[in-house]
Amino acid sequence: MPTAEEFDEFYVTSRRRLVTQTFALTGDLGAARVAVRDAYVAARHHWRKVGALADPESWVRPRAWTTAQRRHTARPWHKEKHLGPDQVAVLEALHKLTDPQRRVLILTHLAAVPLDDIGREVGLTRERTEEALQSGSVALAMALDCDTTDLRARLETLDQAAGTVKLPRAPIIRRSGLRRRRNHALVGSAVAIGLTFGAGALVAVGAPAEPPPKPAALVSKRMLLQDAQVATLAPTQTWIGQAPTDNTRGTGINDPSRCQKARFADPNGLGTWVRRFTAGGAGTARNAVQTVEISSTPGAATQAYATTLGWYAGCKVARLQLVDAYAVTGVGDQAQILRLRIPAQRDRAFVVGIARTGALTTSTVLETLSTEPAAANTLAGVLAASVRNLCSSSVAGDCIGAVVTRQTLPPPSGEVAGMLAIADLPVIANVMQPWVGTDPETATVNPAATTCDKASFLKAGAIKPLTRTFLIPRTRLPERFGLTETIGRFRTARAAALFVNRVATAMKTCPDKQLSSTVGKAVVEAKGYRGSTYALWRLENQVNQREDTVAFWMGIIRVGPYVAQVNLTPVARYDVSQGTFRALVTRARDRLFEVSP
Repeated sequence: MPTAEEFDEFYVTSRRRLVTQTFALTGDLGAARVAVRDAYVAARHHWRKVGALADPESWVRPRAWTTAQRRHTARPWHKEKHLGPDQVAVLEALHKLTDPQRRVLILTHLAAVPLDDIGREVGLTRERTEEALQSGSVALAMALDCDTTDLRARLETLDQAAGTVKLPRAPIIRRSGLRRRRNHALVGSAVAIGLTFGAGALVAVGAPAEPPPKPAALVSKRMLLQDAQVATLAPTQTWIGQAPTDNTRGTGINDPSRCQKARFADPNGLGTWVRRFTAGGAGTARNAVQTVEISSTPGAATQAYATTLGWYAGCKVARLQLVDAYAVTGVGDQAQILRLRIPAQRDRAFVVGIARTGALTTSTVLETLSTEPAAANTLAGVLAASVRNLCSSSVAGDCIGAVVTRQTLPPPSGEVAGMLAIADLPVIANVMQPWVGTDPETATVNPAATTCDKASFLKAGAIKPLTRTFLIPRTRLPERFGLTETIGRFRTARAAALFVNRVATAMKTCPDKQLSSTVGKAVVEAKGYRGSTYALWRLENQVNQREDTVAFWMGIIRVGPYVAQVNLTPVARYDVSQGTFRALVTRARDRLFEVSP
């Protein structure tokens, strides 16, 4: 039976954390203080039941949040005094999110709750929880002008304010809880009279830390992929696996695509296993690498999963392209597959599968010397086998269900939310250097406009439009070569549609108004994915009497109230096909979904 001493320890070690979470939810430190206090009193009242739970905080937190939100509704998003500018910025950015987005982000970054448990706590399906986490992360990162990988650190700045809150000492809370239980019919008045606000300082005193277990005790070498399991990637070839390593020697970069940015996705993890596989015999050359990282908590593993995914979604290796992305359900707590390629004299293609189960993050990268990457379903089976092996670990979470792979939007790149990323850009023939993007600027002028449309996002009413230019430096490309994108949010979807229609009309009538201009037939998708629209044109302007021409590829895209305009300026043989530019416009559309509700 849970004891009074266990309640005191639970209260002392968790109260500051809960104040921080509740403050982040409401922006009202006073409401957070009172709500957290009352929630612990209720927990002591029901301690026989609450103390027996695997996670007592999951009982206390919803009650504290409900009370805090109810207390601060009379003064919505109450602004505290004496907060630093960083803390104010975080609170204001959180306030702009929807309530589900805010709750999911707080539970992920400040409470380290597994994704399935988050869904149960906020009342969302797993799919809706994932959508709220992704869209909320992108929106918050955009508002704070940071990468999604930095969100936890930004949110944790609120802990400084929570540290100034004084809550009653544990014996006072305990006595109030017992009194509440004896007088539950008079709970409201009894608790209000029995508590004092300023009794004791809020401190976080942890129990003596136990030494962390050795990695092999949590994940043994036998839990890694075996040759027979990897053989499904190419059954006609013979696969040979090397001895596993702990990734503490050499560079620590095991990913054949070179997208991996650091030795470990979780620098504070408990351990790592890496195993390489090579396919021998006739057929296309293939290699595979499995990595397993062991984190201290499921929350830390969730961050490691996001970091690993970000390495590939935001990869800036020369000529590398993110082909597409797939959501995988039925594999662990989280899983996704990305396909990438590097067109070159010796083509290389990659399929990357990433999954998390509990405190474990595993990734498998398949490299083939081919033009196109293997099908996502090919790797899904191996990813499922990887998680199935890990399920025997004491720190594993969800295992394997009905495995379903479906194409989805690409994950955020970590560059500029809503805009094209380096991994989205086309390969230019005979150019081996990587694309480089400028920092986004306010689009006071629109460099993505052509001489035909002369579109101005600002004059049309767009709110804080941004523009960004991509170049390939350290080459002999003419200065005129480059790619520019401008995005903006209009007040309504109708206003955005009118802006797009004006651009389309200007392009259609341009040859009649500018005799030196030739506009190719428009490629239009009027009813695209989730109501999106786009159109693209090839424009050529004669610039002198020698009939020299300047060419442009221009596309315009709308997703809800958001519009993007993309302009690629080719020069001579440094050009792309219509199909390639259409793929770029489609990806620009996909990126707009990062910011469009």
